[in-house]
Amino acid sequence: MKLRTQIIWISSIAVLLAVLISDAVIWTINKESLQNEAMIKSYQNSFSMINRMEENLDRMVLLNNVMPDSVYLNYYFKRSMDEYSICFQGTGGYVSNEIDKNAVTEIYNRTVFTAADLAELNFQNYEELQYAELKWEGRDYLVFSSLVKQNLLVYHFEDITYVREELALLLLIMLCITLGVIAVVVFVLVFVLKRVFEPLRILNVTTKRMAEGDYHQRIDIQSRNEIGELSESFNSMAEAVETRARSLEESEQRKTLFMGNLTHELKTPMTAISGYAQTLLSTRITPGEKEEALTFIYKECGRLERLSRKMMKLLELDQEEALELCDMSIETIFEAAQQSCSVILREKEIQLEIEEHGEHFCMEPDLMTDVIINLIDNAVKASRQGGRICLQAEGNEIRVRDYGRGIPREEQDKILEPFYMIDKSRSRKHGGAGLGLALTATILELHHASLRIDSEPGSGTCMILQFV
Repeated sequence: MKLRTQIIWISSIAVLLAVLISDAVIWTINKESLQNEAMIKSYQNSFSMINRMEENLDRMVLLNNVMPDSVYLNYYFKRSMDEYSICFQGTGGYVSNEIDKNAVTEIYNRTVFTAADLAELNFQNYEELQYAELKWEGRDYLVFSSLVKQNLLVYHFEDITYVREELALLLLIMLCITLGVIAVVVFVLVFVLKRVFEPLRILNVTTKRMAEGDYHQRIDIQSRNEIGELSESFNSMAEAVETRARSLEESEQRKTLFMGNLTHELKTPMTAISGYAQTLLSTRITPGEKEEALTFIYKECGRLERLSRKMMKLLELDQEEALELCDMSIETIFEAAQQSCSVILREKEIQLEIEEHGEHFCMEPDLMTDVIINLIDNAVKASRQGGRICLQAEGNEIRVRDYGRGIPREEQDKILEPFYMIDKSRSRKHGGAGLGLALTATILELHHASLRIDSEPGSGTCMILQFV
């Protein structure tokens, strides 16, 4: 069962119970009020009738100086009393208004009840009269009795069926009102909950679409209540999921490209090594040619070793969560890098100019040394024979500047990608694989530092490492 249906059922039942309890209270109060009103009215009518009869009898006794006989009394009742009055005259007297069933004379009775029938009713005292309740032929009566002149027992019937009829009518009206209230409540609940739950329905549909892979879905927030907050949280979650999915997709694409480039980079030297090895095994060649082949194989093996070493470094850095950084003098890093690059600098007769003023940086020494070595190595490859490279530290920046070919502007955003090389033939000639700057970018990211490239074709390149 849907939540909206459950709320409608629960709310309708709660309203129904509340209305029924209210109806019961109202009906009970009205019942007591109508019954008291009927009792008072019946008592007044009976008391007035009996009192009027006593006054007339007193007047007749005063005029005639004698109690009227039964014939006159019968005439009097027929003329003055209604069909709901009964009069019995006792010959043996009365005790507390109780009739001696064997000693009564019926003076007036136009009902089906006998003295014995009326004597069996449960009479109770009410003011100056006695009364009993009687049901006869589907109608309700109150029977009042009084002893007049010590030997006349008068009964008067009051029809109070209207009380039951009015209560039944009231019950019917309240039932109709209850049904109307429930109908209105259900209608209002359906209308209101449909509007209230519309954002949840949209959220449900959007969630299903996201589960199917459509991460561009967003919800239009139309209110600032709890549902609006839920929609806002969903949009934030969807944004995070889309960003994460895009990141994973890009990462997967980079990995695919990485593996493709890696396969290509490995294939070239392996093919050459295999070719030269086959030549050495199957062909008679001169000692000079043999030395040349072995030298090429050695160089290509060295290139493969450097390639694998950089790859392992990249993988290690990708899996490393945090580095243990320490405060290091940049002079120490520069000296270590200069010593490591002395051979390649000497081969191209390039002068390395170092400028620092005792700066200290928070870094991991070995990794930062690798960064400087990679940048110097790239600068050497881009420089002309007999050129110069400037290595400078100032403030929170480290700069490696060369005065070589420079980097085209459209290539500057791509050179940090693994295996990307601007001039592939020249890079392979110098033993490059396009991993140096990718490794540099990864190390700087772990140091919370950034790399900025300032370069113009033909004017050289300045690699700027900026620390926080």
